[in-house]
Amino acid sequence: MGEAGHRLERPAVPVCPFFKGIRIVARKSEDSGISVEAAAESLKERKFAKIYLFYGEEDFLIDELSDLLVAQAVETSTRGFNLDVVSGTELDAKAIASLVLAYPMMGDRRVVIVRSFDKLPNKELLTGVFERPVESTILALCCAAKLDFRLKVNKTLRSQAVVVNCAPLYDNQIAPWIAQRIRKLGKRASPEACQAMQGYVSRSLREIQNEIDKLFIYVGEKSEITVDDVNQVVGMSKLWNVYELQRTVGLRDTARSLEIGQRMMEAGESPIYAIVALTKYFQKLWLLPELASRYRSEEELAGALGAPKFFLNEYRTASVRFTPADVERCFGLLRDADLSMKTSSPDPSALMTSLLYAITAAASPQAAL
Repeated sequence: MGEAGHRLERPAVPVCPFFKGIRIVARKSEDSGISVEAAAESLKERKFAKIYLFYGEEDFLIDELSDLLVAQAVETSTRGFNLDVVSGTELDAKAIASLVLAYPMMGDRRVVIVRSFDKLPNKELLTGVFERPVESTILALCCAAKLDFRLKVNKTLRSQAVVVNCAPLYDNQIAPWIAQRIRKLGKRASPEACQAMQGYVSRSLREIQNEIDKLFIYVGEKSEITVDDVNQVVGMSKLWNVYELQRTVGLRDTARSLEIGQRMMEAGESPIYAIVALTKYFQKLWLLPELASRYRSEEELAGALGAPKFFLNEYRTASVRFTPADVERCFGLLRDADLSMKTSSPDPSALMTSLLYAITAAASPQAAL
């Protein structure tokens, strides 16, 4: 490592010093199935498969796909006859097979939705149903856990079904999802409002949707949701959240950073949450010079960086104030703070004060720019 102010030599794929030896690359899907978006489009176009497997940690997306399947595939007037929604914790495989083999009444098809499929006993009895799907029945199997596809019954299922992994969204996907969701419901939201909501709410899409519902009640007939609306309904003042903390840290504004950090601790925020957020922030500062040399357009750069486009100027400003040596030093400070939280149970306020002071106050040749 050279002295502060010297350009840090980077390998072809940047390596973050917080995770020595780990290459930072875009995560690829480990499944051969289709995306949630592609599955939803097919259902809207009424292009139905005979068998679906909806699985993953984001149960909100599983429920959305299941509800869409029902809405598109079964007439409302015949759902009493042609729709069965059951749980693998309540029925066995024989009972599921009977439902699948039943004939539709007053309609062309039946839909059988099995929740908690991973908990269904004797799943191997459904192998024949998977091998020879029933023409008049659409079977949707839902579960939060990933199945062991080494087992014959699950391997057969995967070969015959449309498989959709409903995984949690990446951090950089959540704000766009919020914006899209609000548009779908008939209103608009500024990028800042979507980002603020992401900062206030956990990554759970169900919790985010609950907050969107509250926002719609609050704004009434207004067509656009602003960051002020989000501040009033969803969380604490924007002055005291992790995104404002990142901004002031990026400016190396020690006094303001300390104030925000203390307010967050007083509000019961977890130091671990702040440490993780700041680590991701400095990862972006570390990657920015290399990625900026590769991508010409703002959209491509933002996508490669994993950040909303309107944050790029903030990252550029911060990268002037933090040299590569500064960034690497900050990774060490964050790593030490994380270890301290996990091993010695320090006072959160004292730890946050010490960490933020160490990050922002150390002099740098460019810090005064």
